[in-house]
Amino acid sequence: AYAYLGDVAESVTGDKKAEKFEDDFLEELLDLLVDCRFPAITYMPPRNTIEQMSRLQALAKERNLMEISGVDINSSRQSMNCPELLGPSARHLVSNAWALVAHEKLSSVDPALGLFSKDNPLSHKNLDERLSVYASLGRRMDAHNPLGLREILTKELL
Repeated sequence: AYAYLGDVAESVTGDKKAEKFEDDFLEELLDLLVDCRFPAITYMPPRNTIEQMSRLQALAKERNLMEISGVDINSSRQSMNCPELLGPSARHLVSNAWALVAHEKLSSVDPALGLFSKDNPLSHKNLDERLSVYASLGRRMDAHNPLGLREILTKELL
């Protein structure tokens, strides 16, 4: 995934100085990423403005790019609370995280079960539909038997 930073005019979090990154050439950049076969883009809702996220989300959707939350924990003392992920403009990133969990487990058993594999049994579905199926699988994963996801997927496809 490409990690989008976004220009900083005024820091949303108050800890960044004004800086230019890729907003002036974002469309061209995303076209290049697609040409280079990048399947996803990641960004950080606490860092970016609503306007930046709306633009990025629209461009990602037009190009069939998966969106991934770039919110991270850098210290054990850091709160894991991120209210921005609960807002309507970022809520789908939580589902996409569950889809990534299923993708990682399934593709480790069989690369054809990767979300972006042309041999995936769901490859005829659009990205949003595949993400929805995989998010559901990720949420239902048994932590003691994560590879059981393959059985669940097989049953649901029959």
